[in-house]
Amino acid sequence: MKQKTIIFFAFLVSFLSVNSLHAQSLVQDASLPLEQSFGENVFPETIKIISESKKIFIISNNNQQLGPGDFISVALDDKLAARAVVAKVHQGQVGIKILKIYSVSQWARLRKNLDVIIVKGDDSGYGKKPEEKVVDGKKIRDEDDLYSEDIVADDELGLIDENSKRHIKPDNVISVSAAYFTADDINGGTARSNEFGGSWAYQFTDNFFVEGYYGIARLKNYPGDGISTATTHLIGRIKYNFKAPLYTYIMPYVGFQYYSVSSPEAGKGTDTQVTPQQKAAELKAIDDLKKSGPVVGVTVLRRLVPGWFFKADLGTDILGLGFAIEF
Repeated sequence: MKQKTIIFFAFLVSFLSVNSLHAQSLVQDASLPLEQSFGENVFPETIKIISESKKIFIISNNNQQLGPGDFISVALDDKLAARAVVAKVHQGQVGIKILKIYSVSQWARLRKNLDVIIVKGDDSGYGKKPEEKVVDGKKIRDEDDLYSEDIVADDELGLIDENSKRHIKPDNVISVSAAYFTADDINGGTARSNEFGGSWAYQFTDNFFVEGYYGIARLKNYPGDGISTATTHLIGRIKYNFKAPLYTYIMPYVGFQYYSVSSPEAGKGTDTQVTPQQKAAELKAIDDLKKSGPVVGVTVLRRLVPGWFFKADLGTDILGLGFAIEF
């Protein structure tokens, strides 16, 4: 009986050990879906440099598997973050250009000195087959359509231009925005409308921008009932760009603004109840809108994805929110 008991316990221990090892193997395999899908084409690397536009990354090439023209995907926690192409190899590191963002939340986590997983080659096995893309006017139809020098130029790489003093690399930033427009009416109240506008800023030297703004607003029943008034808002600004944390840029500015006002019906009421005093008050209200003079303020840009910003203008000329794109 004792011998049978010993044999039974020996068998039980052996059975549990084998199953434990098998279970551990299953857990390990389940935790490595990228390796299961792509095998030897998956390996770790480290982000070394991220350009201001967050379009260009410099990563390590410790595995010596990356060369110019290779298409890769960058992953975190076994989730693909972005698609990229290797543009340049230099001193054991590679410069990659972001082509497509798979996950904004994963892409936003990418930072300097972060270890990431690189998937080399076609990633369609992960259900993320890249579509035809257009980069700088050039079509990329498949993985074999490698980049030429006229598509990925050296000056686009941030290794690239480490000595550049520009916080925003491109010369141009265009934006659209909306703001509240208010005016005092002749009865002591306040008329409100939305002012929609657009601006174009040009970086004429490192971090100095000259910007033009054009906005329009339309007030109903201003300065009197049944009267429509349209305003055109023109602003010229000089800005200087400071870099702030979290991909944010602070741009104090000085400039000059001018309002043009059109209200053909103001002061011309034919109703007998409209007194001469009321007509004169309507004309004065319109004249008061035709203001011009110097302005000061600050623009805040917060990068959302490569090339795109959230924009806020906070100044004596306007309080507005919008979006901007660099090129």
